[in-house]
Amino acid sequence: MTPAPAQSHQISLARPDSSLVTALLVTVAVLLLLFLLLRHVVRKRGGWRRFRRGVARELTLTRRAFGEPLRAFRRHRRGVRALSRHLCDPRSGLLVRRLLDAAGAALGDVPGAFAYGLRTEPGWAAVQIAARGLPDPPAPWGVADGLGAQSWCLSLDDEESLPDAAPRAGSRVRPLPVAVGMADDLCVHLDLAAGPRMITVEGDAATRSRLLQALAAQLDRPGSGASVTVTDGVHPHYRGEPLDSVLRRLENTPAPTTEREGAVASTITVVVCSSPTREQARRLSALAATGTVVCLADGPAAGHSWALRVNGRGRVTAPELDLYADSAPLGRAVAAAVRADRRRARRAPARQWPIEPAVEPRTEPERQAPETAELPDRSALPELVEESRHPATSPARTIAGSDLLSEPATARARSAEASSTGGE
Repeated sequence: MTPAPAQSHQISLARPDSSLVTALLVTVAVLLLLFLLLRHVVRKRGGWRRFRRGVARELTLTRRAFGEPLRAFRRHRRGVRALSRHLCDPRSGLLVRRLLDAAGAALGDVPGAFAYGLRTEPGWAAVQIAARGLPDPPAPWGVADGLGAQSWCLSLDDEESLPDAAPRAGSRVRPLPVAVGMADDLCVHLDLAAGPRMITVEGDAATRSRLLQALAAQLDRPGSGASVTVTDGVHPHYRGEPLDSVLRRLENTPAPTTEREGAVASTITVVVCSSPTREQARRLSALAATGTVVCLADGPAAGHSWALRVNGRGRVTAPELDLYADSAPLGRAVAAAVRADRRRARRAPARQWPIEPAVEPRTEPERQAPETAELPDRSALPELVEESRHPATSPARTIAGSDLLSEPATARARSAEASSTGGE
């Protein structure tokens, strides 16, 4: 019997699938073609180093483009906070007027020179000056670095750094500053009474209307030194007086004949109008030349004027005034300041007047016979009613700010309620 042969163990290797091999070959071919194409593009662009720099630049621009909306939103919020903080502080307006008066007094020896703009931040300020040859600034003023040769800067860290606020000799009109916007985290102000007193807001229709309304609202605040008259056509929800009627009334108002009458004059009249005609612009220019009327016009106007041009994003430019600012945060900041004024006006009577009942308690009078009752004279009734409505008590003195930020001596003759809404 023959033995059975031994079974041998065979190892079988799996052969690659034809589809897998095809995929690998196609992938290698595609990668090789992409490498050759990339090498051709790189050689056309000047080599690998220049190509890397171009790619890095494009990536940077793309990142900035996608991040610009977020940065613009943060910049807008920062501008709203800065302008609100400045406009809600009653002492800020006094400080701005004092700095403009001090700069005008320092320019007393320079013929034709005047200060028309101001840029402020906490602890620092720079005044823009119009002059052919600006001299070296006197102490405590200094030269502003990076703001042009027509600017003087001043440090506001301590009280001694503030100059005297004596107005310039011969000046007919006190400064009438308004905030225009933000520029490099600086609050930009413009003195509307420094130039031709005819200011036009031009550019995008919707944006220029918002800017004009923000400027008019600032002038209409208490203590601004202006009496604002808004004519018909400026605001869609406000029907003002026709411009021709306002012009006739202002032209019929006699001008002050003496310096005493001019000093006693309560306010500067500000006329806010929309698209005046050539004849109306001529009459407004004649009134502005008297020094008691300032005109704010929506749209271009004929004659000599300062033109503020604003685009759809709120950028205000006036190259002849070296003015470049962002007015987009101004509307919300002015609205916050107006609300603060109303809150302050509601709290003011409670602080100034003693807490006592406004009307004495009425007691039931004894019944008397008609023939014995004493009736007051009929002519004395209106006087009694008027006396009960307006009691003869003297209001307490209100301190608007520290003595450091007080108005100059020449401005104290003005009425405390300088705005048309001061009695609100």
